[in-house]
Amino acid sequence: MIILMAVAQLLFKKAGLYANGHAEWYLALGLNPWLAIGLAASVGGMGCWLLTLRNIPLSLAYPWTALTYVITPLGGALLFGETITIKYIFGMVLVVAGVVVARRGVQTE
Repeated sequence: MIILMAVAQLLFKKAGLYANGHAEWYLALGLNPWLAIGLAASVGGMGCWLLTLRNIPLSLAYPWTALTYVITPLGGALLFGETITIKYIFGMVLVVAGVVVARRGVQTE
């Protein structure tokens, strides 16, 4: 789910860049393959999330969703040349640390 949701966000970015090449908004949306693939990835991610929640408590699964805040910007830097500053990297480290701390704080019985 985490990977699919991050991929969906990257595809939405690509869809936005693709839309810049079309003057009419309905063409930018209707003929945008990146948007369609991004929506499919998002729906797939939601399906994976539902399957996950069938077997794992929400309190255990939910903190892991924060990893999309790490994966998505890294993908943006890799695919679109977006800048990630040292402060942003520090924030990502804090997010990962928060996931670890939250994971250790959940009782699984």
